Amino acid sequence: MSTTKPTFSLPRQLAYACGQAGNVLTESLIVTYLIYFYLPPAKSGDVEVSLLPSYVLSFIPAMFFVQFMPRAFDTFIDPAVGNFSDKNRHPLGRRRIFMLAGFAPLCFATAALFFPPDAGPTALNVAWATALMTVYFASFSVYVAPYLALLPELAPERALNVRVSTMLAAFALVGGLIAINGGGAIITALGAETAAQKAHSTQWMVVSLTVVSLVLLVLPILAIPERRLVAPASIDGHAGLVDSLKNTFSDKAFIPYVVGTVLFAFGFNIVRSALLYFVTVLMGQKEDSPVTVAVFGVAALGFPVVAVLAGRLGKRPVMIGGTLVLAASLTGFWVVDGLVSGAIFLSLSGLGLSAFLALPNSILSDICNANARRTGQRREAMFFGAQGFMLKINLGVSFFLFGFLLDRFGHSVDNPLGVRLMGPLAAIALVGAAVAYWRYPEARINAELVGVGEKSS
Repeated sequence: MSTTKPTFSLPRQLAYACGQAGNVLTESLIVTYLIYFYLPPAKSGDVEVSLLPSYVLSFIPAMFFVQFMPRAFDTFIDPAVGNFSDKNRHPLGRRRIFMLAGFAPLCFATAALFFPPDAGPTALNVAWATALMTVYFASFSVYVAPYLALLPELAPERALNVRVSTMLAAFALVGGLIAINGGGAIITALGAETAAQKAHSTQWMVVSLTVVSLVLLVLPILAIPERRLVAPASIDGHAGLVDSLKNTFSDKAFIPYVVGTVLFAFGFNIVRSALLYFVTVLMGQKEDSPVTVAVFGVAALGFPVVAVLAGRLGKRPVMIGGTLVLAASLTGFWVVDGLVSGAIFLSLSGLGLSAFLALPNSILSDICNANARRTGQRREAMFFGAQGFMLKINLGVSFFLFGFLLDRFGHSVDNPLGVRLMGPLAAIALVGAAVAYWRYPEARINAELVGVGEKSS
């Protein structure tokens, strides 16, 4: 029997990255199609329809209720999972046992969301969507926070960390492409001549792609021997949930990073949620139009550029540049009136997204490793869990504002104002992200990671 210690080899890196493709695929299915499914855009002259009533209890907007009630339950799931994972001693590893528990309900909730019990706008549909969104977000927390916490543990060296982070970004892009372009192609193949036929095709498209996601989510669990690849971490004297959460948010590098990332994610969520509306309402194309590849294709081409610039200039200035490019491109959607102008601004948005997809996990890994050197405790899952908590609140806010603007100002070819407002709204948040990233102390973190300034606060 061989006693050779296994390494984080390229095949294991690829298997690990599959988990990112899987979780982004489920998220993209929800972000891209859920509002589109429950509140489909009307073509010129058609009557707008909805599967949700306008209000719950006569005064609460239904989309607000569906998005925010699950978060009332889910508020502390991310940090709680992070704290339990950091202190866990399970034989499968601190992270894998949570991933094993989370992947199946995550996929089930994603698919079930698209099978509401009623064909019209009823309170039962609101209850159904709310309950399944709660299961989805809780399961997402259980899988993703420990999964991402493996990154700084599996790839502590900065060069390897950037390489694996870029690999995660590429696989995230694959997950998004499968959801948007693959999903659109499947809907067309199954038939979308009528509204009822399109809804049915969307349902079975989601089921088929959720099966793909399930396989992708399982691969890292099977392929990563965590206990043999990751150095044992001391959990003696590990802080409790509240103290660990306080310690996380007291890290002076984490605060500007997470604020910038949350605001950047707001812009990213707008791109994903509004993409089908941009294409069908503003650009006059079909749902399966290949023009959507412009966003992700340009982002993929931008990864090598992002990696080179991050190595030469640092990660912070590249993130600032990416936020401003995305802000400018989304502002341009105010004037989009056809295929050419839409394709130009979609392509520009891909340049900004390449930075967002490639670098944040690597930056947070740096923060985790620097904090571990200062404190002597490895709390990666708490950092990623706290980030996940903030990102899910952000996702709810962006979903609510998106649905509100569409419902209040229009989302049809005849009345597209709600769709046009998406871009400038996201651009405001992205300018805030650039300001937050400007305050990130990258020089101090880099110094700590090479053993200098370890006593810095």
